[in-house]
This record gives sequence, structure tokens and C-alpha cells, in this order.
Amino acid sequence: MHSPTHSTIVTGLRQRDPQIIGWLYTTYAPRLIGYFSRRLRDPDLARDLHHELFLRLLERAPTFTDRGVPIEAWLFRLAHDLVVDTHRRAGRTVPLTEAAHPAADDDVTITCLHAADQAALHQALTTLPLTYRRVLTLRFCDNCSLADTALQLGLSLSATKALQRRAIACLRALLSPPMA
Repeated sequence: MHSPTHSTIVTGLRQRDPQIIGWLYTTYAPRLIGYFSRRLRDPDLARDLHHELFLRLLERAPTFTDRGVPIEAWLFRLAHDLVVDTHRRAGRTVPLTEAAHPAADDDVTITCLHAADQAALHQALTTLPLTYRRVLTLRFCDNCSLADTALQLGLSLSATKALQRRAIACLRALLSPPMA
């Protein structure tokens, strides 16, 4: 199937057209599974959530409201919601294999300093407004391009750049030692 137009996709979604749903499924599968894999670090869970996403899509398709943004933004919004739900269900625990960092005796100081820097960064990120956290997470944790980040946030490219600059400036201010 060739790439359908936006209006064809919207109409097909509302009618649960199998060709449109199939096209969306195969077109966006690699990027969505990659998104889930990066966020959850579990390829099996990523594939499960990809299927869950399309179940949600089918449930919500008849009531889909076209706001003029690409369907991809809606798909990634659903993906984000699934990741958040998964983290809430699982709690915020880190598997022991990821938490353990074997360090040689000579590297203990460096390892501790790195852990302290990571803790300070994490603490600073949690104090940022949600929009700032989202843009920084998408750009630097998920390694999304600026265009993909803009799409997922539902913003223009220039608005995303400005948001990213403000988020970095705010984070820099939080991490900078106070002037005496």
C-alpha cells in the first residue's frame, strides 16, 4: 500500500479500516518498538507494549479527533502513556544487574564521583517542569532527533528548539554552584 494522505488515515482510523490499521502497524512498528525498548530496556516487553498500543488505537479509533497534527504524534502519545503506566505498575526499581557496577579499587573514587553527578542530575531533572523534562528526555535519553521530538511534543521545530534551550538553561542553573 502506498503512503495514504492524512485525511485518508483519519477516515480509515475512524472506520477501523484494516488496510489503514495494517499500514500504520507496519510503517511505525520499528520506531515504536525502538521507543519502547529504549524507555524500558526490555525487548520482549517492548513488543508486548507495541501490540497493546494498537489495541488502544483500535479502541479509541472511532472517537479520534483530528487536530491537524500527524497521526504519528498520536501514536507516540499513546506510546508515552503506556510507558508511564508500565513504570507506575512496576514501581521505580532498578534490576540488580543494572545497579551493580563492578569497579576496581583504583576506580572507586571515580565511580563514586560519577554516581554523585548522576544523582545530582537526576535530582535536578525531577525539579524541572514536566515539559522541560520531556524535551530533555526525548532528546538526550531516547536520542530522538529534533524533528521527532517536535512531533512527539506536538510542537513546531522552532518551538521545540526554544523549549530545549530553556530546559538546558534551567538545568544548568540548577546544577551550577551558587556564587558566593
